[in-house]
Amino acid sequence: MTVTDVAAACPVCGEPIAAGDLFCEACGNALPASEAPPAAEPVAAEPAPAAVPAVTCPSCGNQGEPVEGYCGVCGTKLPAPRDHQELVLEGAAGVTNKGIRHTRNEDAMAVFVGEGYVAGIVCDGVSTSVNPDIASQAAADAACAVLAGTPDLEAAYDAARAAVLATEYEPSADLSPPSCTFLAATITDTKVTFASLGDCRAYWYADGAATQLTVDDSWAEVQIEAGMPRADAYSHALAHVITRWLSNDADPEWRPRIVPFDVPGPGRLLLVSDGLWNYTLEPADLVAAMGDPTSERIELARRLVTFANDAGGSDNITVVVVDLPLLKGPSTP
Repeated sequence: MTVTDVAAACPVCGEPIAAGDLFCEACGNALPASEAPPAAEPVAAEPAPAAVPAVTCPSCGNQGEPVEGYCGVCGTKLPAPRDHQELVLEGAAGVTNKGIRHTRNEDAMAVFVGEGYVAGIVCDGVSTSVNPDIASQAAADAACAVLAGTPDLEAAYDAARAAVLATEYEPSADLSPPSCTFLAATITDTKVTFASLGDCRAYWYADGAATQLTVDDSWAEVQIEAGMPRADAYSHALAHVITRWLSNDADPEWRPRIVPFDVPGPGRLLLVSDGLWNYTLEPADLVAAMGDPTSERIELARRLVTFANDAGGSDNITVVVVDLPLLKGPSTP
């Protein structure tokens, strides 16, 4: 009980009075002088419990709070929040999805939209490492934080690498330290520059045709460079084995490939993980998978994710779409 809960009484009529009153409001009698009680010390409010994101149950459609990862109505195991994520910004959109055969989404994406400038990042966690999902998200977020302030791709790569190296993990005899690949792009109306390490890819689409803009760090590309026919290299069982990545066990001297691209005119830039391009090895295959290439950015990204899942969904899938020329003005997520 606080001091304000205790009521004093008028000595004449007995009606309640407040400390510090000079006259009784009931009878008008003058009251003896008194001091108002000292103000109570402010008490910090208890912090509100963290909100638990609502997840739609795939079985019954319930959107209530999950109970330890399960639907509170029917008990179905609910998908993790990262299983499917979407970004819709001014002039850019992205979708990342866990695919069909993986138990979690180890891809990550990040996009920054500023005045006449966009930065996009796609990172693919290495499934044979510990906590690849944490590593990829840490790398994407760290790179995006740098590129939101400066178009310095080397600095963004260094920040991403430092974030991966700082990822906490329990060593495993069967798995390597947390690892991921890296693709970042700084984008203006006239020029796009990529920093690429690993096997995420960038494509340019315009006038009904697509062009691959980056080169993978993979076994297949090494063999192609050595003279093996492309079809033979990509049909080999080792085709998709990566040759460079970000991790504690990676060569610290590895640097990303910096690739400039002069924008020839209006078009669409796509940043994708290998969960998509596994099924669209040739740019013409990507165009066919796009369906209506004039769709809204988010619709196009969703369609390409659906295409990859319909084709087998053997890996996580990420698609970021940026339209050029850029829409003017910064955006809010």
